[in-house]
Amino acid sequence: MPIGRGRPGVYEAYLSDTAVNDKLTFGASIMMQMERALLRTLSQSRLEPYVRQSQGDFALAIQMYEQNLSASEAFHSSLHSVEIALRNVVDGAMVDHFGADWFKNDDVLKPDSLDEISKARAKLQKVAEDRLHGSLVAELSFGFWVGLLGPRYDEQLWRRALHRGFSSGGRKLRRTDVHSRFNMIRRFRNRVAHHEPIWDKDLIGLHREILEAVGWMCPVTANWTAALSRVPAVVGTRS
Repeated sequence: MPIGRGRPGVYEAYLSDTAVNDKLTFGASIMMQMERALLRTLSQSRLEPYVRQSQGDFALAIQMYEQNLSASEAFHSSLHSVEIALRNVVDGAMVDHFGADWFKNDDVLKPDSLDEISKARAKLQKVAEDRLHGSLVAELSFGFWVGLLGPRYDEQLWRRALHRGFSSGGRKLRRTDVHSRFNMIRRFRNRVAHHEPIWDKDLIGLHREILEAVGWMCPVTANWTAALSRVPAVVGTRS
């Protein structure tokens, strides 16, 4: 993602407004107050990669931070689609092959997966039985669903059920390729969710790979997600 000064960021615009509207004399003192405030609330460790990349130019570092926020926000819809689609496609394949009670199937699920399901179920004690299945699907983490595509489930789940949910141009995909892609997306999604830097990534390439992964499950949903996404517009404006 290209980073540069381009248009003034919110931080610089705020400083300019302060210079015009504040009765205090605008100068180093105002900038130092802003810098100290942001270092305190955002933390020095969080801003340090941006300050280092900007070679100590704090205003540029904050502009980079703002751009990172904008890019992260723009990814929300495509990450939403890929996560929601994955859990529903996997659940659908599991229900078709193992039945609606597959969450309880200790013949195919590993103990740690069953433990995750048990913990999710414990959070849903007040949910009516007829809504419990859908609530469990929503409660379980993205990591849980990606994990069902992993190598330890190749025989029990992938070959028996899950392979039916993923194709490209009518061609069935290899489990290793599907798991690798979704695990990469999971790691990227966690960086976005935890407010970590993503500006040093190939964001257009990542966006393309997310859309392709959605397309493996449903081309119509992939097209809808692409039309909804703001990533090309937001990332493409950075200069």
